[in-house]
Amino acid sequence: MSIVPFPPPVKPKFKFIDLFCGIGGFRLVLQSLGGKCVFSSDSDAAARATYQTNFGELPYGDIRKLTNSNILDEEIDRLIPNHDLLTAGFPCQPFSRAGVSARNYLGQNHGFKDIEQGNLFFDIVRIARVKKTKFLLLENVKNFLTHDQEKTFHIVRETIEKDLGYSFNYKIVNSSSLVPQRRERFYIVCFRDKVHFEFPNFQGEPLPLRLILEENVCNKFTISDKLWEGHQKRSQRNEARGAGFTVKLANLDKPSGTLVSRYYKDGKECLIPQQGKNPRMLTPRECARLQGFPEEYLLPNSAAAAYRQFGNSVAVPVVIRIAQAILEKLDTIDISNRRITKSRIQNSS
Repeated sequence: MSIVPFPPPVKPKFKFIDLFCGIGGFRLVLQSLGGKCVFSSDSDAAARATYQTNFGELPYGDIRKLTNSNILDEEIDRLIPNHDLLTAGFPCQPFSRAGVSARNYLGQNHGFKDIEQGNLFFDIVRIARVKKTKFLLLENVKNFLTHDQEKTFHIVRETIEKDLGYSFNYKIVNSSSLVPQRRERFYIVCFRDKVHFEFPNFQGEPLPLRLILEENVCNKFTISDKLWEGHQKRSQRNEARGAGFTVKLANLDKPSGTLVSRYYKDGKECLIPQQGKNPRMLTPRECARLQGFPEEYLLPNSAAAAYRQFGNSVAVPVVIRIAQAILEKLDTIDISNRRITKSRIQNSS
């Protein structure tokens, strides 16, 4: 029997559920801070397999099977374990700039109009309402703030503040001072006690990409002459018309661009220059490091799966900083509540 690299804590300090869990970026953080995961869910079978390898638990599949309109609140209350924290990096493709552009081009819906992925936020809301979750930690793409002329953002904020009665605190965070990647993501922290939350400071010098690079990388990661030539031709055409993506070799003394789930297709978002060779793609381990995953984290056997999974993940060190700030705030609330309770007992006596 293989040893699970990241088992749950023996004496947990709090409980959480891990929705749209992917490969467990949130779980890595919350377990390290003393949390026990009591339920996890993701619709991607390959991501669930990687999650199981590292945490010894196979997540539930599509959460909509437990939250659809045919399921009563009482049934949700029975099926979802009690927990303190709900965390979710709910699907971002319907809100990302690239996702919106692609859907517009194909005549497809995006945002909340995307029935398959865009409405999953409301599954989070229903679980939080039924289970009376103490606080929420949510993540999405930077474009979530401005999507559909900010209508999406205002719907989310109003739902959380008015329908759920939670406080609503948000921030766009750039990860480049914690990992060598310019990854801007939209984070939301909500407290059922309507607590105002201050996000930690993420300012600092950007880290250089060379920090996470492996030595003696296998030649299979070097892109072919055909692919490299195609990249250069497309870049020239796009530059001439002033539109579209262009391919540039990574500057190893600066952070990389954002790692995305499509990276496995051709690596154009981050190509590493090589002396006397075509550039190469990042290795799966380098992608893991780019997101701040520990060296002990076990990678999937498929490089393509690894690229997709890490491209969809959170930057672990960013979540650590936010989660620490949340738990410090909770400690303050608990101390205050204990003082209030003690005062009431003394007054009543």
